[in-house]
Amino acid sequence: MFEHDDRRRQAIAAAPPEELRRQLERLFEEPPSKPRDGTIAFVYLTLAQRLEGGEAERCFVAGYSYARTSRDPQARPLAERLREEFSAWRR
Repeated sequence: MFEHDDRRRQAIAAAPPEELRRQLERLFEEPPSKPRDGTIAFVYLTLAQRLEGGEAERCFVAGYSYARTSRDPQARPLAERLREEFSAWRR
């Protein structure tokens, strides 16, 4: 289910925030795994791009953490790119 499916990631990227939150709920019901955690990272990072203020910051922090630990090949570069947009996280 959690294979790196570009079509699935494209659907996630196009989904409205409400659907992304539902996706997170479903993902957290699954047993932990690197692919699941990579998808969680991708969903959180997508939410961080769509939301504003503190909510966007919280989604970014969660997504960044999941991206680093899962080492997901799509989520990790996205997390590093978004880190530049969140001034508190710039190096």
